[in-house]
Amino acid sequence: MKVICILLDSLNRHFLPAYGNDWVKTPNLDAFAERSVIFTQNYCGSAPCMPARRDLWTGDWEFLWRPWGPLEPWDNPLPKLLRQAGVLTQLITDHYHLLEQGGENYHVDFEGWEFIRGHENDPWITDPVPEPPHRGPRRLGRYGRNMSRLQREADFFAPRTLQAAADWLERNHSHENFFLMIDEFDPHEPFHVPPPYDTMYDPDWEGEPYFWPLYGRWAEMGDTEGDVQHIRAQYAGKVTMVDRWLGRVFERLDDFDLWQDTAVIVMTDHGHFLGEHGWYCKPSCPQYQTIAHTPLMIHLPGGKRGGERIDALATTVDLYPTILEWFGLEPPRPVHGRSLVPLLEGQVEKVRDYALYGWWGESVNYTDGHYTYLRHSVRADNSLLDAYSVRWSTAPWWELPDITDRVEYGSFMPQTEMLVGRMCFRPEEMERIHIWLQEVCRSSLLFDIRADEAQEHDLAGTALEKEYEEKLRAALREVQAPEEQFERLGL
Repeated sequence: MKVICILLDSLNRHFLPAYGNDWVKTPNLDAFAERSVIFTQNYCGSAPCMPARRDLWTGDWEFLWRPWGPLEPWDNPLPKLLRQAGVLTQLITDHYHLLEQGGENYHVDFEGWEFIRGHENDPWITDPVPEPPHRGPRRLGRYGRNMSRLQREADFFAPRTLQAAADWLERNHSHENFFLMIDEFDPHEPFHVPPPYDTMYDPDWEGEPYFWPLYGRWAEMGDTEGDVQHIRAQYAGKVTMVDRWLGRVFERLDDFDLWQDTAVIVMTDHGHFLGEHGWYCKPSCPQYQTIAHTPLMIHLPGGKRGGERIDALATTVDLYPTILEWFGLEPPRPVHGRSLVPLLEGQVEKVRDYALYGWWGESVNYTDGHYTYLRHSVRADNSLLDAYSVRWSTAPWWELPDITDRVEYGSFMPQTEMLVGRMCFRPEEMERIHIWLQEVCRSSLLFDIRADEAQEHDLAGTALEKEYEEKLRAALREVQAPEEQFERLGL
């Protein structure tokens, strides 16, 4: 068995023709969709970047227990289990968070890994180069220095990463079993692209380049509707550039007839605000469908069920047991994920009744595919929230004051009998671990996403909310969520 998992970071489903877009050019992904199963109700789980990858690597939702951080000792990482079973494993990525503090051990269990330098704030180039021009208040900083190495399209990050993956397939296609993880940081911001992509969707733009907005409400930062249109155009240009170089990977599948015995997953970790609901990027705000409702396409060996759409619920943690099952393996212990294999083979109509998703410290969200319920903290300061870990020396929060004196150890995690550290965060500390306590929405929200995908009509406060309040409570009990989650959510 051969499996290729392609994660395209921050991929907004509304920019894909396979999901109804009529103006962004993605011919390679369009062709891939025709030979793949298309999931119409796939949801992110834990977000953003590293929490989503822990969901994928371990099959468990992270966001109820912990913010952004490395793998824990009780985890059974996917590449480790596959390698122990004799499967060749390879990671090719330009996602620098995988190797920095807070994500430094996600690559270690692969037999081989290749890292493409320079994306976003990757500390790569120190040359004293002039700050490139860029519209707006954001300074480019490290990325501005890294830009000095981007002289042609092939120098950019998606081209380098996807070409490296294509080259790896050319050299390694003859292995009987392999798992290739392609973790491509594009189309994540900054939406910096070379010609012709920079003018492809907004040819009339005038003035300085603008490809990296601040997180927040675009109107409050002084942007106009024309600016929003341009940011969307730059993002679309990046999607098209990614698609072009993804074609190199698909060409290797053609060259070596790998479509016959290889499962190929195209996925993302979460969506991205590009003006929707008045927001840019991934700020502290309600996790609307733009962020939560994500694309997922799976090519089955031989192209079985190519072009079919599956409306059953799926979420990131489900890919962990799915990939294991393809290799004849099972998770070493129960996980939150549910294998999609019976669904893909037409044996069942669904594998789950609900999905949970969210950011640690923000709302806890529940969907059954018909309605989605965003439950916010009932406490004005969002206090009473613990984090659980034994990685206090390497996680991003390790520099918090008197942390070693505040950690209590006990048997707190349902996933392990190991003694685990628990620490309650003070409200003033939340911002230091990427939780911005803006007064954006501290009320719960409820939407009928079948009739109201744009989420314009809030049903919270109606009799229906009581029903979904109970469904969320039952789901949290089923996954054995920490008791303080019930308290902070008023459940």
